[in-house]
Amino acid sequence: MEKLIGPRKIKTAVFISGNGSNLKNIIKFSKKKKSPILINLVVSNIDKAKGLKYADQFNIQKKIFNFQNIE
Repeated sequence: MEKLIGPRKIKTAVFISGNGSNLKNIIKFSKKKKSPILINLVVSNIDKAKGLKYADQFNIQKKIFNFQNIE
């Protein structure tokens, strides 16, 4: 199996709903040269989730879904 490093990293979405402490650690891991992942999307169901600030800080695209108003 081929190692996935450099430009061949796996694009990854992370789902959050809270403070984002796990998100912060995953982002730090993804920034390492030998990490096989690249975080390119953060998804949350809470528009005021503190973890969304990490997406802004690291210029990662974010998407917020509000399931309360779905009919």
